[in-house]
Amino acid sequence: MFEKKRELRMKNLYPFFLLILMIFSACSPQTAQSQRKSKNKKNQTETKPKPEWVTSRPISSQYYIGIGYSSTRNPNYQQTAKNNAFEDLLSEIKVNISSTSVLYQMDKKSTFRDEYESTIKSTVKNEIEDFEVVDSYENPQEAGYWVYYRLSKTKYAEQKRKKLQNAVVIATDFFQKAQEAENQGQTATAIDFYAKTILALKDYWAENVQADLQGKSVMLSNESYTRIQQILDKTIISTPSASIEVKKQTSKTPSVPVKVSYNSQPQRSTPILASYLRHRQDYTTTEKGEVSILLDKLSGVRGSFTLNISLDLSKIISGNDDDKFYKFLLSSFRSPSQSVTINLAKPTIFIVSEEKNLGMPQKTALLSNQLRSALTNRGYTFVNNRNQAEIILEVEADTRKGSEVNGIFFAFLSMNVKAIDTQTGQEIFNETMPEVKGGQTSFERAGIDAYQKASKNVDAEIASKLAEVL
Repeated sequence: MFEKKRELRMKNLYPFFLLILMIFSACSPQTAQSQRKSKNKKNQTETKPKPEWVTSRPISSQYYIGIGYSSTRNPNYQQTAKNNAFEDLLSEIKVNISSTSVLYQMDKKSTFRDEYESTIKSTVKNEIEDFEVVDSYENPQEAGYWVYYRLSKTKYAEQKRKKLQNAVVIATDFFQKAQEAENQGQTATAIDFYAKTILALKDYWAENVQADLQGKSVMLSNESYTRIQQILDKTIISTPSASIEVKKQTSKTPSVPVKVSYNSQPQRSTPILASYLRHRQDYTTTEKGEVSILLDKLSGVRGSFTLNISLDLSKIISGNDDDKFYKFLLSSFRSPSQSVTINLAKPTIFIVSEEKNLGMPQKTALLSNQLRSALTNRGYTFVNNRNQAEIILEVEADTRKGSEVNGIFFAFLSMNVKAIDTQTGQEIFNETMPEVKGGQTSFERAGIDAYQKASKNVDAEIASKLAEVL
């Protein structure tokens, strides 16, 4: 009886033991790991659906949108996608050039507009604020990563308005200083301040920026540009003639007198740039608006050349040479200039000769005649009256005895030529020919032989060098 009760009790506990066994089986490490693997496998096969902004670009009247993408195979794919999103956002901010803007006024041939737009966008890129990261999405199956940026058009417009407001305050101050300088006849100072007005508003050259001055609305950049050009158009650079004859042989450096005036009034302290024969020289006018351009590098120059004279705007308009806007502004103006043809006049020459052989005067001035012929072929004129000459050539030559070898006698000839400017009495040329060796049956004949050999060298050794100076 007792055994039957025990057997019945065990049968009743059997379902309980089975339940405990199932619980332990479910909690075993091996089973939990198996379940995690199963779950991970399920996650790998299931990919988050693509957001609509990935498949279809958002369009908004309130925001500038930027969508960036990068392959996840790239080491820095997240940063690459962010950079691309930012660039995409910037591409929506357009630079519209008004037909009445100062840029349109300056760049009539449209040579600077593309560079201007590129530079402005770079400026915007560095200054942009408050853009939002809306969302990001990664797709392992496609190995792709996307980023969604946006920028409030209202906030951007307000940021731009504040920046423009500050620029207008600065530009207005420059403009008023320019007006004051112009009214006082200080044209260089006026040009500089008008240019500063334009450069203060360089980020807005494509727009019509206006300011209120004494109750009037003024487009500061346009008005400043117009006034600079008006001043330049009324500035005159004058010389005595469009063609000037100078003589380079004088001891005093040849020069060309220049005057600079504005509305017929001399312009003092005005920077001038003179260029000729690849030479550039800087000058500043005197209190009387005058300056003398020195032609001090004429050695070897023959015939004629052109002297170009202009205002040096880079000295009048201050700025940074590395600034593209500054460089373009300088190049856009019509600057006053003057070109002068410089004719190099050849001087009249009188020649004095003393040619000796072993200390005895020669009957024929062989070297002097050869020098005269060489210079005549170069266009120089010789006169018979010393008082009519502008240049006196003094030729001295003599021989000395050398040695005697097996009945052959040798002599050495030395020759010196000087050029004297008759107006100043100063020596402007002095050249000695290297000694020439002659050989014959006597010292006298050897000296004559040396003269004949030297005469063949006069053109190259003396005449060519003299022509560079005269």
